[in-house]
This record gives sequence, structure tokens and C-alpha cells, in this order.
Amino acid sequence: MPLHKQVAFFLFFNHYNRDIKLKGVSNTIQCMAQECEVRAPEDFVLSHVPKPTLRERYQQFMFKDHVKSHPQLRFCPGPNCQWIFRAWVREGPRRVECHGCELLTCFSCGAPHHAPTDCATIRRWLTKCADDSETANYISAHTKDCPKCQICIEKNGGCNHMQCGACRHDFCWVCLGDWKAHGSEYYECSRYKEDPNLANDSQHAQAREALKKYLHYYERWENHARSLKLEEQTLANLKSRINQKVMAGEGTWIDWQYLWDSAKLLKRCRYTLQYTYPFAYYMEVGPRKELFEYQQAQLEAEIENLSWKVERAETTDRGDLENQMDIAEKRRTTLLKDFLDINVASSSSKV
Repeated sequence: MPLHKQVAFFLFFNHYNRDIKLKGVSNTIQCMAQECEVRAPEDFVLSHVPKPTLRERYQQFMFKDHVKSHPQLRFCPGPNCQWIFRAWVREGPRRVECHGCELLTCFSCGAPHHAPTDCATIRRWLTKCADDSETANYISAHTKDCPKCQICIEKNGGCNHMQCGACRHDFCWVCLGDWKAHGSEYYECSRYKEDPNLANDSQHAQAREALKKYLHYYERWENHARSLKLEEQTLANLKSRINQKVMAGEGTWIDWQYLWDSAKLLKRCRYTLQYTYPFAYYMEVGPRKELFEYQQAQLEAEIENLSWKVERAETTDRGDLENQMDIAEKRRTTLLKDFLDINVASSSSKV
């Protein structure tokens, strides 16, 4: 920087001292000479900052600005988390998991990880949910009547396979159909059936059908979100039970690790399944959507089987549970492989 510009900068530096303290200005400090666009380098600024606390604050801001402007670096958005992500540049949603707080994040947009839905679509979906959430929440209640004996039932677990405590009827929480009717090959209630005559209907009928379609997907989206919260408690309970068994001398953590792994896998699979519904909502009708819904249905069926067994993990045969874990994970990875490139190299490190 020329000498006359250094003098101009020095004369106005008290103004920038205030900005560093209050606004976090760092790499935007510019020479105050008229029509000069030269920005002050870090070593020059530090040479004019006498206070150690202010120097440290300035360097912190410089570091944060560097991370924010770097195309391969991101701060973990977790509360009070000091970790930084690094990912190789690639288009589309990029999954990164913080090694500190274990938060799953999309590197591209900073939102919670949302594969297979892309960043633009998930923004549209969340905006729509915010606009229409009161209508959807009214219809999607937390309690439902048993379809056989009509007794009121509250959902207190993540599994959608419900059994009435009064009449022992097994049914699906989502569609209220007989659980046996779902079968093992196709989870029918996850698929929305388009009206083939919709284009010929009145505007009022089309609006009603559009709301019906949205509520179909929203209810399933919200149901899996609630199941994830309920399964967090299952995870905590399993961890507590494993600790009790270890303290009682009934094996080591390694012996019971599979219980913990099953609950973690269930959480990962259900999380992916939740985000398949915005993806399906915006897909065009056609063979590709039919393939996606078929794989979505397969995944949902295996997740419900896994959820049922995880909630009864201590009485479930270990081999049976691990076999179900393998099936569910293969369904999940197959769906993502067919509809999203998930092979993204990434790492995280602490600040």
C-alpha cells in the first residue's frame, strides 16, 4: 500500500477500531483515500491494533470470514458447535456429519440433510408446509380411533404397526387399514393415487384434489418426523438398558452393541424415508415416479419391520434383528443410489 494511502488509513483507523468491536469488520477494511479500493492486509491492520484483546478479536473475524468465503468449508450449524466441515465441490445435496455434535447437514445449503430431495425442492416444500401447516396439523391428529372397536388410541412409539389394546386388532397408523393387507411386497398406503380425470374437472375440484394430494404427503412427512422423536427415546432407553446389563455383569458393551446399532440404523433409515415424501410430491407422473414409489414402499415396509423389532429388541432373536437391519439398509442405499449420487467425500475438524 503506498505511503500516502497508509497515512489516510491511519487517520481513520479509530473509526474501524469501533467497527471491529461492534460489527465484526475484518477483511472489508478499505483504504480511506479517495477513490482507493485497496483493502488493508491482515498484517498491516494488526500493526495498528495495540490492544491484545482487539487483535485476537480481529483475527477471529478474519478466520470466520475465510471459512465463510471458502467454497469447500462450512461451519457446523449445531448450537455452540466449534467444528468445521470440508467437502469436495459437487452439485446437489451433500451429506456431512459433524464429528462433534453428530448433526447431519447438507453442505450445499446448510439445512438439515435432505437426500434424496434437492436443495431447491426442500426449500419449496418447507415454505409450503409453513404456509399450510395449520390445515395439515388439524387433519393429522396425534390420536386416532381403532378401525375395529373405535376406541381412541394415542401413538407412543415410532412404529406404524399398531395393535389395539382393547380388541388386539393390528392396523396401520397412517391409513388405518388392516396391517396384514399391506403385505411384504408393497406398502400401498405410501403411494398417492392421481385422479386420471383431474384435467377435466372444475377449478374447485382441482383445488380440492391439490389439497388432498398435499395432505397425503404432509401427513406421512410429519408422521415420520414424530416417529423420529419417539425413537430418540427408544435409543436413550436402549443405552440405559445396556449400561444396566454391563453393570450387572451380563456381558460387555461389545456384546450388546448390536442393540445400539439397530436403533441408530433405524433412525438413519427413517430420516431418509421422511425426506422421500417431498421428493415424491414434486415428481412428474410417469415410469420414474412409479419406480421411486415402489422403492419407497419397499423401504417403508422394511423400516416398519425393523422398528417393531427394535422396540422389542431384548426379546427379539439377534440373528433375526441383524438380518432385518441388513435388509433395511440395503433398501435405503438402493433408493439413494438410483435417485441420488451419495458418494461425496467429506471431513470435519474442530476449530
